Amino acid sequence: MAFSSFAEGESEPWAVPVATSVPEPTVESALEKEKVIKDILSLRDGLRGLMVRLSEVGEENDKLAKENETLGVYVENLTRNSVVAAGNK
Repeated sequence: MAFSSFAEGESEPWAVPVATSVPEPTVESALEKEKVIKDILSLRDGLRGLMVRLSEVGEENDKLAKENETLGVYVENLTRNSVVAAGNK
């Protein structure tokens, strides 16, 4: 019984794979990799800072929305009281 899915030259499905030579990294590629890693870390730190600021702004927005609602009720009450006071004159 023959299997056509084996790579050419492999007769055993569990054969030890042939090691391929990996080229040595060059100084330029190492420097480029280091630069990319530094850029990624810098961007990650910037993103963290933006997330913290976003959270702070969200909390401030919620606080201001509650204050705005309170002031709206206050203005509504003042308007209602002034209409009642004007009707009593």
